[in-house]
Amino acid sequence: MSDATVHLKSSGDAWAWWQARRLRYNVGLAAAGWIAYGLDIALFYAFGQPLWRDWRGGVSMTLFLGIAFLVLMGAANICYMLGPLIESLVKPQDVERFRRTAYAGGFWGSIALPFVFPAVNLCLLIGATS
Repeated sequence: MSDATVHLKSSGDAWAWWQARRLRYNVGLAAAGWIAYGLDIALFYAFGQPLWRDWRGGVSMTLFLGIAFLVLMGAANICYMLGPLIESLVKPQDVERFRRTAYAGGFWGSIALPFVFPAVNLCLLIGATS
């Protein structure tokens, strides 16, 4: 086999490997988003500033944040495609180790991202009560 054929085969393998894990990535990201949303609401209630003053406020807040989170999930999935792209550019010696490490870093980084919002709101709420 020529080098070009081997490269195309490994690129296809990379794409298949990453695609096989995309559903797990999205389920984790969606779960993190819901948990962060619940944490955010709990923080506001804990500080005596309920976000849902009535059902209309709750629905509008949930719709707004839900749509914003779907946009962020779309961006996260575009970034997810960097995995096979970077693998094809770097051409690591130990492909399996590279994939596991890159996937884990991207997965946990993406899972942590929704929790930035409750962390920022916690700082704002603490500042508002001082």
